[in-house]
Amino acid sequence: MNATSAMAPTTIERGCDLRKTDVKTIVISLLKGGVGKTFFATHLAWYLAEQAGRRVAFLDLDPQGSSTRRLAKERTGLFSADLFDPDEKLVLEDAPGITVFGADPRLQMVKAAQDVHDFIVRFRGLSAHFDYCVIDTGPKWDELTLSAMAVADEVIAPVQVAEDSLECAKMLLTALKKAEAARGGRKVNFLGLLPSMVNAFDKRDMDNAVKLTQAVGPAMMFPAFVKARPTYKHSAENHHAVWHEKGSGAKAAADEIRSILAEVERRVEARAKETA
Repeated sequence: MNATSAMAPTTIERGCDLRKTDVKTIVISLLKGGVGKTFFATHLAWYLAEQAGRRVAFLDLDPQGSSTRRLAKERTGLFSADLFDPDEKLVLEDAPGITVFGADPRLQMVKAAQDVHDFIVRFRGLSAHFDYCVIDTGPKWDELTLSAMAVADEVIAPVQVAEDSLECAKMLLTALKKAEAARGGRKVNFLGLLPSMVNAFDKRDMDNAVKLTQAVGPAMMFPAFVKARPTYKHSAENHHAVWHEKGSGAKAAADEIRSILAEVERRVEARAKETA
C-alpha cells in the first residue's frame, strides 16, 4: 500500500479489469456512521451462509472493525488489507460458511489509486473460492469505499430516518454515480435505502420516513424497514444472529429481519440470472 500518492477517490487507473466476477457481491454503505450498517451486513452474511455448502466471504473495509469483532466466532485469520497488497500471500480454502477478511490498522494506509487497482485485481481471485461476498464499508467516501463500489454487484443503504437522512441519501447517490464513472460506466445496482432502527410509535420517526420517501421517490426505497428493538442490541452484544436470541420479542425480530434478508437474496439471485 502506497501512502504517499494521494488521490481524489473518483477514478480508477487505466488497464484495471473491471468486468463482473462470478462471486455475487453486496456492499452495505452509507456515508454516515451509526445507521445500522454493521448490524445489517453481519446478519446478511449469517443468513446467506445458512444454505448448505454456500461459501460466503465477508470483507470488513471499515477501519473501526465493528463487523470483525461481531463475527469473531466465524472463520477468521485473513485480513481485508491483504487484498490491497500484491506482495501479501493469500491462502484461500473452498470451505462452506463465512470466511472473515477482518479489519486491521493497515486499512488506514489505503490512500492511493494504485491501492484501489491492486484491490480490484486481487478481488477477482475470490471468485474461485466463494459464492457470495458481503462488504461492510466505513462512514466516508474514500479509497476504501471506492474499492468496495468498484467490485459491487448490489448496494443497499441502511439509513436512520432523522432530519439529515435526505442529505445522507444524496451523498450516497452521488457516490454511486462516481463509482459507476470510475468503473468504466458499469452500473451499480442499487437495492435501495433501508430505514433502520425505526421507532414505529414515534410520530417524528414515521414523518421523517414519509418525507424521505417523498424526496427520493419510492423506487429508491427498499420496501421494508427495520424497527428499533432491544433484541437487536442483545444479539450484537452476544455476537450472533438475532434468530439465536431467546426471550420476549426474539421471534418477531427474527421474522422481521429474515424477511428483509430473503428479499435481498431473491433480488440478487434474480439479477444474477438476468446477467448470466
